[in-house]
Amino acid sequence: MDPLLHKAFQAFDSSQYDEAERLYKAALASCSIAQYEQYKHAAYGLAFTYCMQGKFDQARELYANLYHLAQEAHDVLWQAIVLHQQGVVERMAGNFDMAQALFQKEYEFRAFHLPDDLAGFAANLYEQGYTLLKSGDGAQARTIMHRSLEMAQQANDAMCQGCAYRGLGEIYAALNERDQARVCFSLSEQAFRQAGDQIAAEEVRKLAGSFLLNDLLV
Repeated sequence: MDPLLHKAFQAFDSSQYDEAERLYKAALASCSIAQYEQYKHAAYGLAFTYCMQGKFDQARELYANLYHLAQEAHDVLWQAIVLHQQGVVERMAGNFDMAQALFQKEYEFRAFHLPDDLAGFAANLYEQGYTLLKSGDGAQARTIMHRSLEMAQQANDAMCQGCAYRGLGEIYAALNERDQARVCFSLSEQAFRQAGDQIAAEEVRKLAGSFLLNDLLV
């Protein structure tokens, strides 16, 4: 990885979003569109940083440009990735109907172009389920999140399994199914530790602890 991109990623991973923005902008300025691999990673990182800062218009513009670039390069994997991120932007912005439409478009794109990318389907279904939860449809969210888990298990992808179990934990908590929620949070933490993501594992542990505290207060 380019040293500047590596520093930008480290800043992003440490939630230092202003510094990540500065570094990703520098990385983007240091390369041309012709340097496709470096350019797309810099643009992707900057757009995701904008999302985390709540700068959704900037993220939309950058992802739209990146999607057109991936189309011109006939890079179907990155077209799917950017479609996914466009859905994430709208979900984070609270535009749940628009987010769901984008995730469905991504799913159909993957089904046609990337039918064997099970981890990609798991990530897509996770976002569909999470968006449904945020929009208040817990029952449908549970169904979709279980499909995400099935795909993650088929892919043998511990990270995707951790996400799906965490999503199920939140869904079961929202549905007031406390025992199921505890089990799912525990399995999520285990999966994240197996994947080597200790930060995600700790976040789930805290989430489960917060849920348990709320349960005791009921």
